Amino acid sequence: MKGISVGRNYRRIFSYISIYTFLWIILTAGTLLTGSCTKISEFTMGKDFVESQTKLQVLDTFKVDLSTVLIDSLVTSSTKLAFVGSYKDDTFGSVKCETYFDLAYQSFGDIDEKAVFDSAAFVLHYSGKSYGDTTARMTLSIHKLTEKITSFDNTYKYIYNNESFDSEPEAIGNVSFYPTPRSSSDTTVSIHVNELGNELFNLILTKDQNVSSEEWFSDYLKGFLLKSGTEENKSVVVFTADESHLVLKLYYHLDLEEPEKKVISITMGAANHQFNNIVNDLSGTPIYRIKQEGNEISSTETDNKVYMQGLTGFISKIRFPSLGNILMDERWKILKAELVIKPAKGSYDIFRLPKNLHIYDTDRENRLKSVLTNNKGDQLVADFRFDELYDETTSYTFDITNFINNELADARFDYEHGLLVALSQDELRSSLDRLVIEGKNPPVKLRIYYLTY
Repeated sequence: MKGISVGRNYRRIFSYISIYTFLWIILTAGTLLTGSCTKISEFTMGKDFVESQTKLQVLDTFKVDLSTVLIDSLVTSSTKLAFVGSYKDDTFGSVKCETYFDLAYQSFGDIDEKAVFDSAAFVLHYSGKSYGDTTARMTLSIHKLTEKITSFDNTYKYIYNNESFDSEPEAIGNVSFYPTPRSSSDTTVSIHVNELGNELFNLILTKDQNVSSEEWFSDYLKGFLLKSGTEENKSVVVFTADESHLVLKLYYHLDLEEPEKKVISITMGAANHQFNNIVNDLSGTPIYRIKQEGNEISSTETDNKVYMQGLTGFISKIRFPSLGNILMDERWKILKAELVIKPAKGSYDIFRLPKNLHIYDTDRENRLKSVLTNNKGDQLVADFRFDELYDETTSYTFDITNFINNELADARFDYEHGLLVALSQDELRSSLDRLVIEGKNPPVKLRIYYLTY
């Protein structure tokens, strides 16, 4: 692309602008140009203004390079959410979610000698989140772990979405049901584990060594894996994973003349021991070659589209190869810079669009660096507009004025200093929200409003 001063056919120039239409820009320009060669007093009404050498220009023909980046490990511990199930997505492949957790030790105390075991079940509470077709029947199974849940450095600070621990092949409990993820928070799913429950109840009743201390208890019950059952699922359901909402309950009664029902509740263990394992098979998808490409693939190889999804680690990368050309115009002042992206049509017919998108600094290594902020220091969130009527103007718009001005402040432009479009850092590891960005029809646009003088 030619320099701004000579590339006339690459921009739309509004040299003669009605003062009534762009009054807000004149006021802004007056503030920005204080101390420059154009004085505020030179902005006059009528003919004098039209003949001024100061011109407002709008440019949105910058070349934008797009690519999809795969972050192969995300921290999924301590989210207090349990993702379980599987579904097929033509765009992001087959997604399978499993959750790991352990139980908290407690002092069980004495149980009346007339106590009689009835049943046991893991009780799960819906979080309200789900993905895929929840009208289809779902099966889940729970398995005992054969090794304790530990973090890589034994600090339990971070456990990642690609980690797993050995478990017994045979399930200790199964459930088949129609999920109702948006029902009342009191609605639960129970997975009966009567054999385990009866064994544990007798240990408590007899005050066995295995339930005498935290160390013995964690050796006896190392943890659990909750995953899809033997039948194929069509959805992922998210349960709340904390000490109040993921509980093993042992039901029993006292064998009296009038039986008295009792329950022992054993809560989920530490939140940093609970995490989600995510596996996705990319076979047959537009991005199936991304791992062979070094975890980054250009939009030119994916039908001019780029992809983003939480938990699976897909993020959209944006770079501006021709931005430095604006430096060829010696006398300019940027008023505003907007990044406008549109979701690909047809990509959100089944999967809803995320309402909140954030934007981050990145570099050659595709590291997720600091999130961009506005003038107040608040995290920059896209202005999301959803066209429910015609689906023509659905878009996300970021005000990246600060980023562009900082990039050009030292008269040196670094192409490798790109941007990553993604969910918030919390949602990246606790959501499967997805977005397919159109890169050609229409293209992603960097729109810059600036003055030359």
